[in-house]
Amino acid sequence: MKKPLIFVFLMLAHLCINAEGVNLNCAPTQSVCDNCPQYQTLFPLEQFSENTGALDIEADKSEIIEEKYLLSGNVEVNSENLYLSANEVEVSSADRSLLAEGNVRFQDESYLITSATLSSSRKDDELIAVATNANYQDYSVGLGGANGYTEVIEKTPTSVLLTNTTYSLCPVDQNDWQIDADQIELNLKKNRGVADNATIKFYGVPIFYTPKYSWVLAGRGSGFLTPEYSTYNEPGQNDDAYSLRVPYYFNLSPDRDLLVALTYMSSRRFIYEGKYRQLIAPKISADHQDSIYSIEAKYLPEDKITGLKRWLVNFSEELDLSDNIHLSAQFHRVSDAKYFREISKTDTDLKTLKSSLKYTYEDKENNFSLAVLTENEQIVNAGTPEYTRALEGSMSKTLNADQKIPIQVDLVSTRFAHETATKDSGTRTHGKFGISRELNIQYPKITPRANIAITNYSLKNSPNINRTILGSGLNIDFTVINETNLFSYQVNHRISPLITYNYRAKKVQGNIPLFDSTDKYDDIISFSDLTSGERYTGLDRITNANDITLSLESTYRKVGALEDDKDLLSLKIAQTYYTDDEVVSNISNTNYETRKSYSDIAASIDMSLNKFNISSAAQFNPDKSKVVKKENTISYSPSSRQFVSLSFIDDGTKETEKFYGAYPLTDSIHVFGGIDKTTSTGVTNAETTGIAYESCCWAFRLAHFKEDNSSGGHNYSTGMELVLTGLGSTSSPLKDKIENKIQGYTANLR
Repeated sequence: MKKPLIFVFLMLAHLCINAEGVNLNCAPTQSVCDNCPQYQTLFPLEQFSENTGALDIEADKSEIIEEKYLLSGNVEVNSENLYLSANEVEVSSADRSLLAEGNVRFQDESYLITSATLSSSRKDDELIAVATNANYQDYSVGLGGANGYTEVIEKTPTSVLLTNTTYSLCPVDQNDWQIDADQIELNLKKNRGVADNATIKFYGVPIFYTPKYSWVLAGRGSGFLTPEYSTYNEPGQNDDAYSLRVPYYFNLSPDRDLLVALTYMSSRRFIYEGKYRQLIAPKISADHQDSIYSIEAKYLPEDKITGLKRWLVNFSEELDLSDNIHLSAQFHRVSDAKYFREISKTDTDLKTLKSSLKYTYEDKENNFSLAVLTENEQIVNAGTPEYTRALEGSMSKTLNADQKIPIQVDLVSTRFAHETATKDSGTRTHGKFGISRELNIQYPKITPRANIAITNYSLKNSPNINRTILGSGLNIDFTVINETNLFSYQVNHRISPLITYNYRAKKVQGNIPLFDSTDKYDDIISFSDLTSGERYTGLDRITNANDITLSLESTYRKVGALEDDKDLLSLKIAQTYYTDDEVVSNISNTNYETRKSYSDIAASIDMSLNKFNISSAAQFNPDKSKVVKKENTISYSPSSRQFVSLSFIDDGTKETEKFYGAYPLTDSIHVFGGIDKTTSTGVTNAETTGIAYESCCWAFRLAHFKEDNSSGGHNYSTGMELVLTGLGSTSSPLKDKIENKIQGYTANLR
């Protein structure tokens, strides 16, 4: 069964269409294309005549016989929209017909034709050209234009009819693949090609025959997409299993499409798949996104191993109801927690699937926003239950936003739910009122602030809790900006020494449940963690403070750099000094934990120069005079096909190394790979290797995956993908998996 399926895969790979944007073509004006030979035409392109409504004729000899012009010897006929050269040409002034013989070269606005004979006539003021034993080329689209040989070609402004012909989208005289057919009709108006009795050949070897075959000439069109073949291993089985996925794409209309697919897993049986997308409305303004609706479903009627029905449903909708109102919906569910590991073979690192419905209103002019959210979750893979927002409403308003004393008012109320009955649940309502003022001092910039936060917990299985915390603070900003030079670039050097004082009342909070709060200091203390003045995420823990934070930020940015451009060099360092040796704890039923009178020092350096990027962050313990946690990354990325990235992470308990890269062996072949390894234990979390071939008219990719299965072993899988220019392209699961495993790599076969 395995070998026949592989053969079917190779056949179907050539019965495909353009659907999701993979484009192997070059523009007609582009003389040299990546991974392609120099753009060639059947003969050098000629310049059309500038004489409107007249013919420019050159010949060694001419004569007139009964309203016919007989031309011979190096004949050239040129008009405003066609060119013709031949050994002999006969032109009739009566019916405006033409007959050319011997070394014929014909050029109109889209096609080139070379042949032994060519005749042309006019019908309803349209030119009809017929040539025999001809070579043809659609040069209007450049290197990816159709070309081939035909016994007869009939060309009109809206169609091309080929008889006993070949057809290929490879460069001229380099037809790695081609279609041989009794007849091919290219309907330029309908953007459709239809072939009768077609045989598809790959490097001259016939691989597939069909009595009737239709494809889209340009853009999206209905038809088969590129199949995907992969091998994988089931836990506890020595022999590899294999998977074959054959997708079919329906181009329903310009604003909607449907993808259906049939996947055969040798160890599990058949999976039926469908994905429908629809553009509800184009984006209202440049600040918005298109409103899109999408639903995806996969169904395995009976798993051969478990005997269960396995399925996936993923629905999403993003809809702008007006300039200010947006609706977002997401429903993501699978049949069971092991679906991704056993069936999908992707997203195995997910812990929960979130489903949500969110309504937002934002009025930027009046500095007002409102949101309502409800969500639910499903535990998958090795995840554990978390709290979800059964219902949440939030509001934010800034008063006097353009004045010297802005007032910020925030209110959020959330009803939390949990699958575990013994876990606390209930409604948390939190309000915050804050005020700040920038003093009328030119330098330094001094901004005092004050706030009050009131929180109420209405709990299901515990007494209600009220919490009121007062806070204040002061920012003293000594920022200076100078223009200077760095790395031979003219830059703006911004140096920002900042002194921040934070005060928040000390409040017992150990009896408050932890719904959504986490400690930012659990991994590595960053510059932003210290300068934010708040240790915990969420609202269940608000740290006490009577602290001073000293920070220094120095950035070098090119003059005239765009908003998304990176700084050439950025240096940051910060430390906080505490007057209280106790801090609010985020350990359940624990009020406080002790701390030093100062924090560890957080420092980082980031440099971006040409294609090089260096990033280093460190957490330094002054007592031990030692760097206790660090993250270092260095990358070189001239393109998505040539790059290398190295990351080393030490979080104090384990050390991790990540390597990603791609390297071109030739203009057409590149290798890619990635590894994620916990070096302190020697466990390889994930490893990906692959090779890709890309040319103008076809491309192929092969990738091998190794993943830790959390049981002391690894899962292995191998996938491959083949794309033919203009006949096969898709956004496949293989593409998504490679991009997920190798950061920085773009998996489109181009």
